[in-house]
Amino acid sequence: MKSLMNSKFNGTLKVPGDKSITHRALMFGALAAGTTRIHYPLPSEDTHRTLECMRALGAEVEQKQEEWVVTSPGAAQLHAPAKTLYTGNSGTTTRLLTGLIAGLGLAAEMEGDESIAKRPMDRIQRPLTEMGADISLKDEKYPPIIIRPARLSPISYTMPMASAQVKSAILLAALYTEGTTVIHEPSPSRNHTEIMLEQFGADISAEDGVIRLKGGNALSASDVTVPGDISSAAFPIVLAVLKPGSSITVENVSLNSTRSGILDVLEMMGADVRVEQTSSEGEAIGTVHASHTPNLKGFDISGDIIPRLIDEIPIIALLAAYSTEACTVRDADELRYKETDRIRAVIDELSKFRISFTEYDDGFTVHPGQVSIEENTPVKGYNDHRIIMMLIISSIISDTPIEIDDVSAIDISYPGFMEDLEKLRKEA
Repeated sequence: MKSLMNSKFNGTLKVPGDKSITHRALMFGALAAGTTRIHYPLPSEDTHRTLECMRALGAEVEQKQEEWVVTSPGAAQLHAPAKTLYTGNSGTTTRLLTGLIAGLGLAAEMEGDESIAKRPMDRIQRPLTEMGADISLKDEKYPPIIIRPARLSPISYTMPMASAQVKSAILLAALYTEGTTVIHEPSPSRNHTEIMLEQFGADISAEDGVIRLKGGNALSASDVTVPGDISSAAFPIVLAVLKPGSSITVENVSLNSTRSGILDVLEMMGADVRVEQTSSEGEAIGTVHASHTPNLKGFDISGDIIPRLIDEIPIIALLAAYSTEACTVRDADELRYKETDRIRAVIDELSKFRISFTEYDDGFTVHPGQVSIEENTPVKGYNDHRIIMMLIISSIISDTPIEIDDVSAIDISYPGFMEDLEKLRKEA
């Protein structure tokens, strides 16, 4: 990382494929009879967990360069796994797969790593149980997850909070019920599942926060092109905005409106960021140009925007530290239950750089001041890819090496992150 100090960063890159879309393409490809080609998938630790789970259910997945090919006999021919499904660090795999398996009426047991073992799964168990699923959790809340065969029925469900994973688990289960399942969202959450279900031929509609899915229709195999992940793009974008002399262009990145909240925050702050949409069929895709911007303004975000940027809040906290005004994030209590307690982790680690916070149960305020990092300050990554990459960007911006205890978790979402930064590095 020392080679990245005292540099500016200029150039164009493509970030890895969207993790959320890759997960879903694997699952829908396994449910649809025939061959689904996934172009530019994200080959990460998390998505490989989903890939292996689909193989365990009876689908074939061939991994080619920049393409995965899923060949499936169809949902009716999938079978119960021969052994416990391991979901690693992937909350998306764990939650969506619970709905998928319950919907198929199969028996399965799932477990993940130490982080997943601490993440609540009762939020998916409740609606799935209401549909008739037989799901057991440790202490009625945590993995391992045991699913027993049961016949499911459609429900009308009002989400207590916006959650794409809970919504998707219900929709996957609803595919195999007799009748129409209705979901009411309190605010928009990621809609990759709805977009892809329509692409694969499901009878689904979504309007004004109400999603309707009619079960009983077989999915049809469909090719999927995965755009770059806006959550991964957030890191080079923020680097460009905060690092003097820098200008970075990210091509072929997802601009899905349910995911692009960080672009709204950058606009609030007056950052020099330009967005060009190049495709709007299905998933919105485009190019983001970001350049260094001094004197950033503050922001106060809460409510509907939070689900649209929940994974970017660690890097947004770093942005806030360089603002000339106070910046507040509220209604983000979901961060307490990510790979780690991200609110606590962000505050604990950035406070080591003399960044001042006020902590709330559901967020924080970052107070303006002078960021100051001492060379080789020891910091913790918590085995959390978002925290680790945020700390690396903070070190580069300050031109001060720090000691991160373990950076291996970067591979969960952005293999090649350090290599991409090296390619963009120019002598200051």
